[in-house]
Amino acid sequence: MDAATAIQGKVATWLELAVAPDWRREQCKIKVHAVGPRDGTCYAISMDGRWLCAGSGELTVFHGLSAALHFLKLMRIEDFEPGEPTGMPAVGTGNHYCMCTDDAQRLLPCNCANRRCATH
Repeated sequence: MDAATAIQGKVATWLELAVAPDWRREQCKIKVHAVGPRDGTCYAISMDGRWLCAGSGELTVFHGLSAALHFLKLMRIEDFEPGEPTGMPAVGTGNHYCMCTDDAQRLLPCNCANRRCATH
């Protein structure tokens, strides 16, 4: 199963999360999920059972738990829980948008072609 098949029909966007009023954000069930065959490398976020995707429809994947947690902090999300591993193939094999943090803890697009998240 590729990421596009796994998320079809179950998508939430960054914009939806970012512009949600505080009361709505507080009611959302946010989960952080490991992606790929190895836990601890890449993560995806779900919102009320829908995968968080970029506006282009690509699954958003975070290289490292710290990047996922930083994104949630930027979105003012404090209440979240660990989710089940996605069961999706390793990043680099599907349609995704990867983000990571740099040394200054800025959230940036990740060059997964060089990094190959969760594959080694």
